[in-house]
Amino acid sequence: MEERPIIGMLLKNLGSLYEFAVREYGYEEDMRGYISKCHLCLDIRRHLVNSNAGFKELEPKEFYEHL
Repeated sequence: MEERPIIGMLLKNLGSLYEFAVREYGYEEDMRGYISKCHLCLDIRRHLVNSNAGFKELEPKEFYEHL
Protein backbone atom coordinates (compact mmCIF):
# COMPACT_ATOMS: atom_id res chain seq x y z
CA MET A 1 0.00 0.00 0.00
CA GLU A 2 2.93 2.33 -0.59
CA GLU A 3 0.95 4.15 -3.27
CA ARG A 4 -1.92 4.77 -0.85
CA PRO A 5 -0.39 5.07 2.64
CA ILE A 6 -3.53 6.45 4.28
CA ILE A 7 -5.55 3.44 3.20
CA GLY A 8 -2.73 1.15 4.37
CA MET A 9 -2.80 2.71 7.83
CA LEU A 10 -6.58 2.43 8.04
CA LEU A 11 -6.41 -1.23 7.09
CA LYS A 12 -4.25 -1.76 10.19
CA ASN A 13 -6.30 0.43 12.52
CA LEU A 14 -7.35 4.02 13.09
CA GLY A 15 -4.63 4.43 15.72
CA SER A 16 -1.97 4.09 13.04
CA LEU A 17 -3.42 7.00 11.08
CA TYR A 18 -3.85 9.05 14.25
CA GLU A 19 -0.24 8.53 15.37
CA PHE A 20 1.06 9.32 11.88
CA ALA A 21 -0.97 12.55 11.66
CA VAL A 22 0.21 13.68 15.11
CA ARG A 23 3.86 12.85 14.48
CA GLU A 24 4.20 14.04 10.88
CA TYR A 25 1.58 16.78 10.52
CA GLY A 26 0.95 18.13 14.02
CA TYR A 27 -2.62 16.89 14.28
CA GLU A 28 -4.36 17.80 17.54
CA GLU A 29 -7.58 16.27 18.81
CA ASP A 30 -10.70 18.38 19.03
CA MET A 31 -11.19 18.89 22.77
CA ARG A 32 -14.98 18.71 22.26
CA GLY A 33 -14.60 15.06 21.32
CA TYR A 34 -16.01 12.93 18.53
CA ILE A 35 -19.31 11.17 18.08
CA SER A 36 -17.71 8.11 16.49
CA LYS A 37 -14.51 6.65 15.07
CA CYS A 38 -15.71 7.82 11.66
CA HIS A 39 -15.89 11.40 12.93
CA LEU A 40 -12.31 11.18 14.24
CA CYS A 41 -11.08 9.65 10.96
CA LEU A 42 -12.75 12.39 8.95
CA ASP A 43 -11.20 15.08 11.15
CA ILE A 44 -7.74 13.57 10.73
CA ARG A 45 -8.17 13.31 6.96
CA ARG A 46 -9.41 16.91 6.77
CA HIS A 47 -6.34 18.03 8.73
CA LEU A 48 -4.05 16.19 6.31
CA VAL A 49 -5.77 17.75 3.31
CA ASN A 50 -5.55 21.23 4.85
CA SER A 51 -1.85 20.59 5.54
CA ASN A 52 -1.35 20.08 1.79
CA ALA A 53 0.08 16.64 2.45
CA GLY A 54 -0.79 15.60 -1.10
CA PHE A 55 -2.22 12.13 -0.53
CA LYS A 56 -4.02 10.99 -3.69
CA GLU A 57 -6.49 8.90 -1.72
CA LEU A 58 -7.76 12.07 -0.04
CA GLU A 59 -8.78 13.72 -3.31
CA PRO A 60 -10.74 15.65 -4.31
CA LYS A 61 -9.76 18.34 -1.83
CA GLU A 62 -13.09 20.07 -2.42
CA PHE A 63 -14.87 17.24 -0.59
CA TYR A 64 -13.33 18.38 2.69
CA GLU A 65 -14.12 22.05 2.06
CA HIS A 66 -17.86 21.37 2.24
CA LEU A 67 -18.04 19.48 5.52
